[in-house]
Amino acid sequence: MRTRRKLSIKLLAALTIVTLAGVYSTTIKKTFNVPESDNPKLQKLKLQPNFRAEHLYSPSEDGNGSWVAMTFDDKGRMITSDQYGYLYRLTIPPVGADTNTNKVKVERLEIKVEGDTTHTKIKMGFAHGLLYAFNSLYVMVNHNPDSIMNKNSGLYRLQDTNGDDQFDKITLLKNLVTPGGEHGPHSIILAPDKKSIYVVAGNHTDCPEMDAYRLPKTWKEDNLFPLIKDPNGHANDRYAPCGWIANIDSTG
Repeated sequence: MRTRRKLSIKLLAALTIVTLAGVYSTTIKKTFNVPESDNPKLQKLKLQPNFRAEHLYSPSEDGNGSWVAMTFDDKGRMITSDQYGYLYRLTIPPVGADTNTNKVKVERLEIKVEGDTTHTKIKMGFAHGLLYAFNSLYVMVNHNPDSIMNKNSGLYRLQDTNGDDQFDKITLLKNLVTPGGEHGPHSIILAPDKKSIYVVAGNHTDCPEMDAYRLPKTWKEDNLFPLIKDPNGHANDRYAPCGWIANIDSTG
């Protein structure tokens, strides 16, 4: 009798779980629009009602690295950066276009500068932040110079000086000292009034001298108790200010 009762309880519990799973699945499908596609990348998405997803391009599958920064230029084209490589410019088909026939156009930006006699593979890239503004492309480079690219970490401005739709001038606005890595210099965004730019850097980026400061330049650790450092040694040599935000004008 007890055995039957235990089996009945287990069966009831199993049926309850199956029922709840079915209700949850139905609720999810009603709440979210799950794309009907053979593309596994789309099948993993859950969209809000009336939203549609299309798979346009996979940079890693096409040998173009891992893209970590993105902006749109004045022509609506997307500009991206491989974390360890080139800048790319994409012309994306209009919304609703047949992407099977009208595919994304991907252009690698070589950045040819007149008079540049260096023979490095990449003229500009390794960006962790991008912004198109003031008729320029602002690039936040996170890189130590090597045989691939001789540019150091810092904020750069790219311009097209002859109107051929290709950047041909590179200006270093601010050199930044950092060992590189994920805690280096990062995003660039346009200020709400569209008259200036904000940049942000991680705690492994030395704070450069500024023209003005919002807070008194008297940064200290200010610990009430003895400092407890990371036993694994991470960032134990980084002290205030660790990570910072700066506001600049269009010329840096």
